[in-house]
Amino acid sequence: MKKKILFSAILFSVLISNNSSAQTTISSSDFKPLIGSWSGTLTYLNYSDGTPFSMPVELRIVQTEETNNFTLYFTFPDEPEANSAETVSISDGGTMLNGEPVISKQLLEDGNLEIVTESMGADANEPATIRQTYIIGAEVFVTRKDVLFEDQEEWLNRNEFNFKKDLQEK
Repeated sequence: MKKKILFSAILFSVLISNNSSAQTTISSSDFKPLIGSWSGTLTYLNYSDGTPFSMPVELRIVQTEETNNFTLYFTFPDEPEANSAETVSISDGGTMLNGEPVISKQLLEDGNLEIVTESMGADANEPATIRQTYIIGAEVFVTRKDVLFEDQEEWLNRNEFNFKKDLQEK
């Protein structure tokens, strides 16, 4: 009987330690709802005076031939010189997004998916932890950049894109 209890305790400990070291993974299927056209706003914190500024933005998302990559085409109607494109890349194992470790993936109460990455970097030429939060749904897409500077306790929201799916895309 003592051997069974000891074996059960060891097995339980192994299962707990394996579960706690499991990495959060994502896949291209998590991003499929984003394919199409979106309209929304970019709100960012002005570096010089710390005030928020918002502007309209249009977004078109396509999946590339490499199935783990999506290209985002940003169009800023009021500032065409800011138009840009970027590629979102999921690592082969699904543990990294754009080279940053995925620290959280959860289904929210409203049915949308939240993915969070975190990495060390710099913001305003200062060392900081950079957190990217992505909220993905059939009709909503939010991407938010928060920054935690060294020796600070509060996260600073640097920018946030809020999009709604264009009606013809639903």
